Amino acid sequence: MKNFLEKYDLLRIIRVLGAAGLIVVLYFSIQFKANSNLKKISITIETQYKEKLIDKSDVLRFLNKSLNKDLEIAKIEKVDISKIEKLLDNSNYIKNADVYLDSKNQLHIHCELRDPIVRINRTNKKDYYLDIEGNPIPVSQRATIRVPLITGATNRINLKNKSKKNSEYRKILKLSKKIHEDPFLNALIEQIDIDEDNSLTLIPKLGKQQIEFGDLTNIDNKLTKIKAFYKNEMKQSGWNKFKKLSVKWDGQIVGSF
Repeated sequence: MKNFLEKYDLLRIIRVLGAAGLIVVLYFSIQFKANSNLKKISITIETQYKEKLIDKSDVLRFLNKSLNKDLEIAKIEKVDISKIEKLLDNSNYIKNADVYLDSKNQLHIHCELRDPIVRINRTNKKDYYLDIEGNPIPVSQRATIRVPLITGATNRINLKNKSKKNSEYRKILKLSKKIHEDPFLNALIEQIDIDEDNSLTLIPKLGKQQIEFGDLTNIDNKLTKIKAFYKNEMKQSGWNKFKKLSVKWDGQIVGSF
């Protein structure tokens, strides 16, 4: 019985020492990894457009400046994944960011960009884009995205009214979304001009005519009439027959020569 107990105690000691040894090995492995430098930074950028408003070098430059360090030579222990994700998510260009570190000490950064649906032209100020949620996106020297251009009295599109349900900002966004989401209208409309009376004129990419849209009421009905006219009447009479179309009056569309 004594020999059995001695063997049992010996096995317990061996197990404890083995577990302690494993903990020590793991500790030093973790310390070694933490003191190691990043081996590689892999950045991918996702957007629906062929052109990109920012590229990989812009992302890395933004992070290095924001973190006040060079990530390419940073130690693993100094890389704060959650902080990097937060910085990228707060960027005006990025909708969502996913950041992780793999077992080979490679930092992976995936950025889903905000995709513009319209561009706002402003006199004596920088233009900006709007995405489908109404968020402003700065223009970029890197690329220009071909989306409808809003011109004229664009001071009415006030960013401070972004969250107000019936503001001109939200109405313009609704019109822009309707055009963007409809393949026919998206291919047709090149410019939206706002005059001082807040009356809109749509300018097509093809043809010489202008479309008097009127105010921002009955948007769906007006766009439906425009589509029907172009698909039917324009197909028969030609794109250059009319100089002006008007849908500003309810229930009708008027073409003038």
